[in-house]
Amino acid sequence: MKIIFLLLALISCSSLSAQDTLMPVIFLDDVVISVNNNGFSVEDFVEYVKEDTTFYMGFKHLRYYSHNYKSELNIFNKKGKVIGMLKKQGTHHSNGKRAWIVNDSINYTGKIFKRNGKYKYYTPEAFDEVFFPKDTLDVSLSMTKEKNKKESQNMRDAKTVGFSIGTDDVEQSKGLISKKLAVFDISMQKYYDYTISDTIYKQKECYVFIVKVKQELKVKDREKTLIRKIISYFDKENFNVIYREYKFVYNHLLIDLDMDIFVHMDYVNEKHVPTEIQYSGFWNALFFRPERAEFKLKNSNYLVD
Repeated sequence: MKIIFLLLALISCSSLSAQDTLMPVIFLDDVVISVNNNGFSVEDFVEYVKEDTTFYMGFKHLRYYSHNYKSELNIFNKKGKVIGMLKKQGTHHSNGKRAWIVNDSINYTGKIFKRNGKYKYYTPEAFDEVFFPKDTLDVSLSMTKEKNKKESQNMRDAKTVGFSIGTDDVEQSKGLISKKLAVFDISMQKYYDYTISDTIYKQKECYVFIVKVKQELKVKDREKTLIRKIISYFDKENFNVIYREYKFVYNHLLIDLDMDIFVHMDYVNEKHVPTEIQYSGFWNALFFRPERAEFKLKNSNYLVD
């Protein structure tokens, strides 16, 4: 269950680390990166990706600034039929030091809660801890590597994976799981293609960096990877990450999962904030019932000075 939470949760990273690795082979797709053209080289670009903190800061803004939210969670049976739906709408309040959630409305249908009021499923519980905490939170825009003792280790690990591309610095992740997260590690580079291209996103010119499992891999080699794809859009003006997409697939005797996560970012008064987060996934862990779910969260009306 630790790995499930680790992959579900995406919020402020607690530590950032870049590994000493060989330079992976980079494919340039219709974009030329050179010191003369861009002021940086391909090697510099990859280091920017590995050491990026803009995505992390964007999610710190999510908690630091007051805003409205609207979410919908759907639980499916194995045939793809919706068996439970949970909708929330409300306000995330912040005074710059503390933040808290006020739900204006909570609506649900189907099999969401047990008779005692607790969730029947693990997925909504995980998203509540990340986006809808019951208690007030300390908020700050400072970036520190110090551990937040008030957070669970599950949460700290989830932050690390969500915002440090290629890191294996996950405390509860042991052995092969940890290594499977390190997409830039020398031992993992043979499984991936790394591509740089460009695109227009929300009327902004962006660099696109893709880490994707090689198509020609045999099944046994493909199963040695946990991260199947990461796509990042970097705003060319400031190198902020304004879109990111993850795909996780893992098949093991103890756990089977297939998860997709999409994060859309934008600017409010020049502050970088998440506007929409989507999750679609399946997981089946030993001793737990399988869960198939989709989650959508929209954030709007940020109060940014």
